[in-house]
Amino acid sequence: MSGRVARRYAKALFTLARDARALDVVAGELAGLRAAFADPATIAMLASPAMTETRLGDLARNLSAQFQLSALTASFLGVLADNRRLDQLAGVSDSYRDLYDRALGRIRVTIRSATPLDVVRQRELVAAFEQRTGKTVLATIIIDPELLGGVIVEVEGKVFDGSVRTQLGRLAHEITGARIHL
Repeated sequence: MSGRVARRYAKALFTLARDARALDVVAGELAGLRAAFADPATIAMLASPAMTETRLGDLARNLSAQFQLSALTASFLGVLADNRRLDQLAGVSDSYRDLYDRALGRIRVTIRSATPLDVVRQRELVAAFEQRTGKTVLATIIIDPELLGGVIVEVEGKVFDGSVRTQLGRLAHEITGARIHL
């Protein structure tokens, strides 16, 4: 349920930010706030019934001042506090970022590789997925030696697995499957 709640808040904030021509500002502010709310202990504290509405409101005002938030983001943070939803801020931030990326024609892609990719290979992979999706690709590259070789690309919930580890697993499955059928 919390994912749906976060998406609804993000959509409302996105609409307000678009109307105020503040999409970039709000995106930056939410990214900064998200880092502050990344700690699971902080999230648990915010969701605790022991946190009174007064304390949540004070926290929202203090964060607004500390992060020098725009009036729109500060007001939104106040709404989250009033509705006891400050614990949803990370999800709101992620959902807002997705809406923001979509509006700008961008897509986030995670590339896992067994070894570091040189710049040319990175550009080739990014170009291939830009051509495939028709969107600007924002790539995050993760080195994962367990892959043995090759890459795994995750884009929009789809996984393109070209890792040596998976290929070896398929081969082993085919070999053992052949023995069973004899």
